[in-house]
Amino acid sequence: MKNFTKAIALLNLLLSFGCSKVVYTHEQVMNTYKTRSAVKKQFGTPTERRTGDSTEEWLYSYDRKSAGIAHADTLAKNVANFSNYQKFVLFNMDTKGNVLGWQCQGVDFTKRESQPGKTVALVAGGVAVVAVIAIISANSFKNSFKFVPTIMTVRK
Repeated sequence: MKNFTKAIALLNLLLSFGCSKVVYTHEQVMNTYKTRSAVKKQFGTPTERRTGDSTEEWLYSYDRKSAGIAHADTLAKNVANFSNYQKFVLFNMDTKGNVLGWQCQGVDFTKRESQPGKTVALVAGGVAVVAVIAIISANSFKNSFKFVPTIMTVRK
C-alpha cells in the first residue's frame, strides 16, 4: 500500500509539470522593445514616470495593489523617486524615444510553446507506472495472507 501511495504522489508530481518548450527567453522578449512606442503598445501607460535632462524612465507595477492602475489609459504619475514595488518592469529611454535599458523584478515574460503530444505521453507513462505498481502491490498483499493449515496438538 505504501508503494501505491508513492506511485500516486509520483504521478501527481509528473502531471504538475506540463511539457512546454521555451521559444523566447525573458531577455529575448524584453530586448524586442527598442522604442517608446513599442513599450507603450505592449505595456500601455506606465504606473509611474520619472523625467531627467536626457532620459526618461517608465515604471510598470505588477504588484496586486496596483494591478488595475498599471495599464489604464490614463496619465502616468510623474514622480521624483519611484515607489517601492515587489514586481515591476522599468524602462530607461533617451529623449528621442529609444530604449536604453530595462530592469525587471518579480516578473517573467518568457514565451513558451505547449507541446500536447509530449504531455499526453508523460501522462500515459505516469498511468502505466501507477498501474504496474498497483498490480505488484496487490499481488504482494494477496501473498502475505496465504492460509496455511496447521495441525495443532494438545499436550496433557
